Amino acid sequence: MDGPFDKATVAGLAEALRLDPTLAGEPERLRRALADLAPDDERGGWLLALAAAAGVPALLGQGLVAEAHARLCDLAACRADAAAAAVEAWARALDGAAEAGEFAADEVAAGGGENWPEGVLAGLDPDAGGAAAGPGEQPGMPTALRVALWPDGGPVLAAVTMQGVFVVDGVQAYGRWRRVADVRAPLSRDAALALETVPGRVAWTDHDGVRVRALRRRGARLVLGEPRVLAVPPDGAQARYPVAVLGQPGGDLSVLWTQDRLHLTLTEDRAWGTRTQPGLVPGACGAGERLNGLHWCLETEQTGWLLCRTDRGRLLAARWDVPLNEAGHWADLEPPAVPVAATLVCVGEVVFAVAATQQGDLLSLDVRGALSGYAGWHSVDRPAQVSAAPPPRVLASGARRDRPALPGWLALAGPGGVWAMPVTRSGDTLECGNPANVWTGE
Repeated sequence: MDGPFDKATVAGLAEALRLDPTLAGEPERLRRALADLAPDDERGGWLLALAAAAGVPALLGQGLVAEAHARLCDLAACRADAAAAAVEAWARALDGAAEAGEFAADEVAAGGGENWPEGVLAGLDPDAGGAAAGPGEQPGMPTALRVALWPDGGPVLAAVTMQGVFVVDGVQAYGRWRRVADVRAPLSRDAALALETVPGRVAWTDHDGVRVRALRRRGARLVLGEPRVLAVPPDGAQARYPVAVLGQPGGDLSVLWTQDRLHLTLTEDRAWGTRTQPGLVPGACGAGERLNGLHWCLETEQTGWLLCRTDRGRLLAARWDVPLNEAGHWADLEPPAVPVAATLVCVGEVVFAVAATQQGDLLSLDVRGALSGYAGWHSVDRPAQVSAAPPPRVLASGARRDRPALPGWLALAGPGGVWAMPVTRSGDTLECGNPANVWTGE
């Protein structure tokens, strides 16, 4: 779109919705109505109908302005200024405020106009390719956190907060968080990332099952695909925390999830379809014990490892056989202090378990070496900024097994905020690089 909507088009949208509000959910009827009400702006009518088909009215009804703009850019291939114009027109029409002469696309290009309803497009910068210029999304403090790396080593963070599920590309997160989904009972949910697949995937649990969205990088911004349901729990059950994913370069995705925090179910998303199989992973919990965390990573093309943390503070690992698609028996890693959080990462061709203690200390363990009897737990030196912050309560890590020369990334969240830092292997332990304070709006 090269210029403003015709004035009659924006007024026509408001008039059409006043006469028949159901037009917001019927794009083809809406397009025909706009052709009658604003016959001289066929292009504008098509764009507003496209926004309706993309679900913009429903998103605006939930107050998700940034997501409505991103939906048009991501899924409808709209240019950022055209998407901003369409979102503003719909916001005005839904508020009943669209009147001839009030709308101008040059205000959109500037990121907002003094005559617009306050806050309608706060945080959107159309000249930045649809990225946010300021706090478009403020996820808040994470209750669950994940990290994965693009092939070039750049990190992506996923977070579950009381506001929903969010992702951000990189650690310079101010105004760049993208909402993935709203979830019911966020404290019972988890999310996971896989960037080995093409496209990448972000998966999360909700009351009605396990869902996934494709994840791509377009220039300096993330592009999210449409949500898909991967697995549905039995009647009366929910998909809870934890969840873990394993991605393959060919695009296959394996997801381990639970409905009771006791038993793990494997769902495979393959090119030929989706398959769910319970019972392939031995139970890790004793009587009265529940899973608190689950992590999964490859060591080689044939083998991987699972790591789980229980509500009794136990940390257990199991070998994963890729060709057989099954796990071995769980082994207790016996950390020297009770972990409040743990994660699993393959750095420099070695799979490490990383744990955080109640005092904020970080510990690492070569998992294969420990189970073979020749490796033990080591302290990980924390950067001064992280040491000075209150102890973290959430840990996440990611690395590229196919790029062992690249550093991995470690992220921590707690009362002191969210910190992310590169990590490298130093013999049988890990070394942390300079940390970045990741903005979450807190």
